[in-house]
Amino acid sequence: MTTTDLNGDLTWIEHTVSGSDKPTRMVMLHASAERNTRTVLVEFPPSWTRDAVGHQPSGEEMVILAGSLSISGHTAPAGSYLLVEPRATRSATSVEDGTRALVWFSGPGGGWTDGSAEDAGAITTGPVEVGLSRAPSDRMPGSVSVHIDLAEQTFPTDVDVLWTDHGRWAHVASGDVVPGLTGTAVVRHWG
Repeated sequence: MTTTDLNGDLTWIEHTVSGSDKPTRMVMLHASAERNTRTVLVEFPPSWTRDAVGHQPSGEEMVILAGSLSISGHTAPAGSYLLVEPRATRSATSVEDGTRALVWFSGPGGGWTDGSAEDAGAITTGPVEVGLSRAPSDRMPGSVSVHIDLAEQTFPTDVDVLWTDHGRWAHVASGDVVPGLTGTAVVRHWG
């Protein structure tokens, strides 16, 4: 099992996010067609904004690695977890220069629709620290938990692990042993 250095030599692509006129840089770290999920490292260009108001069918969870991201009146600085449930109203989105985030998408890609949805999801944010936990819900499959010194454990479902202290990430299949890194680990449970 290897880990990916998120500050290392990665294969970047450019992608223009719906409602913005500046492309972001992205690295596809993992995707599952079966679960309709994606794990993406995103780097925003200086002065990136999205003034459009709308919603998307997929849910997004992210850990802000550097900089800060603001969306719909919520600001997530570096070291924060941000949850944007499916169909949440997205407005007044902007970043500080140098913003990077690890993003977990659940659900279909694309599908931007202008305006608010009748069944709009919520947007929440909080610091990445032990005790941060998101349980499975009707809106968001899987769960998220934060651990200290997670090294050499196994999980009954596939997980993504982000070691924030080391800037490293790994996708760990069900039953496989988590790589032996210490420090704060954000675990995205896919099952």
